[in-house]
Amino acid sequence: MQNDNYLGWKKPGIAMITGATAGLGLCFAGHLAQKGFDLVLAARRRDRLDSIAANITAQYGIRCETIFADLANMEEIRKTADYVKQIENLDILINNAGFATIGAFAEVPLEKTMQMFHLHMASSVLLAHAALPAMLKKKRGAIINLSSIAAFTLTPGNVMYDATKSFLVTFSENLQLEVRNAGIRVQALCPGFTRTEFHEVGDFKNFDRSVVPNTLWMTADKVVSLSLKALKKNKNVVFIPGWKNRLLTWLITHSKSLQSIAQNRVKERDLQI
Repeated sequence: MQNDNYLGWKKPGIAMITGATAGLGLCFAGHLAQKGFDLVLAARRRDRLDSIAANITAQYGIRCETIFADLANMEEIRKTADYVKQIENLDILINNAGFATIGAFAEVPLEKTMQMFHLHMASSVLLAHAALPAMLKKKRGAIINLSSIAAFTLTPGNVMYDATKSFLVTFSENLQLEVRNAGIRVQALCPGFTRTEFHEVGDFKNFDRSVVPNTLWMTADKVVSLSLKALKKNKNVVFIPGWKNRLLTWLITHSKSLQSIAQNRVKERDLQI
């Protein structure tokens, strides 16, 4: 276990991570456990979560609690938020859980659309609202909301995904304005294409990774490492990891022709899946 006085705190407290059984959530768990944080991991895959918690505890010698919850369900979001209010010494909240759909807005089942609405937006809002009072009282804390470079693009077939990720950027920016003088840091993490299970499950289980240039893919470990370094520096609320992702986002948002190319690539992807 490594305690490098991360974020300038004398002793690491507790970090809570949603969607912690794979990808970025799992990487965040490993990185923060290595820094000496005790963990609260939330996910809906009970057997996998139990195994991960046991492995992390054995490897890093920290405490690791688990919450089994489907945060696409409002009742379970509220129950999890109530749990968060009872966590003593919560220092970091990472709203990481998420998923994507494929297809035109009118064709995607409304139930699935609302599940994304709840998971990306409602859970992030309720959990942040539950965590903040204690953070404000002790004048320290950090919240990372998992957004995406999709927040800055307009791509038919990704209507709800782009919109919910855009909300998380605006929510994070405004929230930081309110708490910036209270010792609390907020980050909207906006990765690009990341090598995780995200593109292997659900609507993306037949996704052809070759439609995205190999140079644009990043590992989950790299994304998390850069995110935590940026959080420590506390310079920008919106953080896009990797210069290629930052350049791509800038070009797409400033060029109508590139916007059209990106939109056409999404259409090609939908046809291939």
